[in-house]
Amino acid sequence: MYRYNSVQTRTQIVNGKSQTKTNRVTIRGNTGYKMVTVRNSKGTKKSKKKLTRNEMKCIKKCQFVSGLFSDCSAC
Repeated sequence: MYRYNSVQTRTQIVNGKSQTKTNRVTIRGNTGYKMVTVRNSKGTKKSKKKLTRNEMKCIKKCQFVSGLFSDCSAC
């Protein structure tokens, strides 16, 4: 069974307030998902989507996937 976990966290200051953005990729076997979490003073927003087969193939081959989180961060 193939397992993969990746978490990237960035903190930045927007309009004088702190904002934390977390990008997460998880693969277990043949299924996987990508999730973006934005945490600021107003609360937390989450967006979660399934990975496509092409994205999973590239991740398994350790290739860079451009724009992986662009559709998740649009919310």
